[in-house]
Amino acid sequence: MSDTSSTEPDRYVAEYLDGPLEGTTEHRYLEDGKPESRVTQYALVDGTDAMFEYTAGETRTINDELFVQYSYDQGDSDPLQGQADPNERSKHL
Repeated sequence: MSDTSSTEPDRYVAEYLDGPLEGTTEHRYLEDGKPESRVTQYALVDGTDAMFEYTAGETRTINDELFVQYSYDQGDSDPLQGQADPNERSKHL
């Protein structure tokens, strides 16, 4: 059995805490030996491409595997349909 760890880049698990990707995880590759500080994800939402920005937070190691928690950055992401504008006043009919 051969050891392939020296030929494969190190990976980590990205955990999405909130936003459109809440509760999902994926393996990502370290950049220059470190996890990415920001992750940009794209998804099809109601037939339209949308961009979502996430920022790195806490990290932990479980069974020699690095886990990085990412939080949704709503300000730098595309707005979602039906998402309320926090600066808009409610209009009663």
